[in-house]
Amino acid sequence: MSKTGAQLIIHSQQADGTFKCRGFVGAPIVNPVFIALSCAAAPAAHANLVTLEADLIARIASLTSKLTPVAMPCGGIKESPSSCIGFSEPDTQKVLVLVGDETQPLTSQPYIDEWLGAGVTSHILPIFPRSARTAVSGLLPAKLSHINSDFWTTSISQTIPTILSLSNIAPHGPRVFISYRQKDSASLAIQLFDALSHAGFETFLDHFRIPPGVNFQAKLTQELGDKAMVLVIESERLLESEWVKHEINVAKVNSLGVFAIQAPGGEDVDGVDSANRIALKGADFVTGYFNDTAILREDALSHIVDIVKAEHDRALIQRRRILHDSLEGALATEGIAIAPLTPQGVVPVAAKNGVQYFVWLTPRPPELLDFHTVHGVTVKPAKGVIVGLSRLMEPVRFVQTTWLAGLSSITMVEEGQLCNAAKQMARGTL
Repeated sequence: MSKTGAQLIIHSQQADGTFKCRGFVGAPIVNPVFIALSCAAAPAAHANLVTLEADLIARIASLTSKLTPVAMPCGGIKESPSSCIGFSEPDTQKVLVLVGDETQPLTSQPYIDEWLGAGVTSHILPIFPRSARTAVSGLLPAKLSHINSDFWTTSISQTIPTILSLSNIAPHGPRVFISYRQKDSASLAIQLFDALSHAGFETFLDHFRIPPGVNFQAKLTQELGDKAMVLVIESERLLESEWVKHEINVAKVNSLGVFAIQAPGGEDVDGVDSANRIALKGADFVTGYFNDTAILREDALSHIVDIVKAEHDRALIQRRRILHDSLEGALATEGIAIAPLTPQGVVPVAAKNGVQYFVWLTPRPPELLDFHTVHGVTVKPAKGVIVGLSRLMEPVRFVQTTWLAGLSSITMVEEGQLCNAAKQMARGTL
């Protein structure tokens, strides 16, 4: 944020009603972010807010080794979050989190009205314990009755993925690909598919998502790229499946995120770090043991979903970081230093001959929204560029996307050709 020196500002309400202000640089974000945490006037709500603040900062710090606090010009205390300089900057993504409890209504503060009137970059997120779900209409101010709330069951930190998504730190619309061997773990895979779908994930499971008459391998490959994270169920005979081998190979070659759920008796898949694995026990299943029809206990299933949410965000942010670092390195080889990201997260590149490029890096195969983002910031004679996993597209989608690129005068670059594209951009010939 130009006036504060911070990329990320987090406000948290104190017991006396004021807001502690903390600023950071080095966050893995594509736009400035301002998050304010407010709560109902109840000790339990404030205690939950304190937990949420600590866990939110820890989660963001876990995504990068470069997160660094910076001194704020306000001295670190504000009477209202809307009085922060960061709130007035139009390109900052602003999220007001209202922490409620089961009994104490959230009061209608003036800053809520200001947040409601701050435009499309401003979001309000009421969050409550699951036990308050049926009482929410009486706990929210009437002016917020149109806003959908989020809920947690065992910990308020379960709402962090929603906060990261609204602030655009993590991508919108989480997606995951479930890789499994049907003969071993179809029941477990279907249960995970249902739970993740209910948690807001776009989830691919071949049992449901491949219609008759399509090229099975091409469809699988495209779905892998679109999801950018693979959830592998490690069963005893997993690698007897040629399709699973294909899915894991595509994930490794394309630096997709891979997280494993190891069923009892399953073996480690090569290349999956132990930190990216949950090992299930027989006690995690309703029957007390695992077989091809076993059902997970609800608490074990909820725990898995929470971990997958966090790992999904980490995987996509890491992919975005790898792409940015690769572009920066390739251009540096050509003697070009890239400028800071635009507020929309687009990379400006100035060629040696004066041609200006705006480059959008997508961790997935390019989609309509990617073209919309680049088109919105590229004013002729500047040129728009999208870098993504276009090689993973099905032929029909590739033809349609290539047509869209031509229609919008935006160059689509296959991620594997990034170094060659950087050379052309440096010369102004792309």
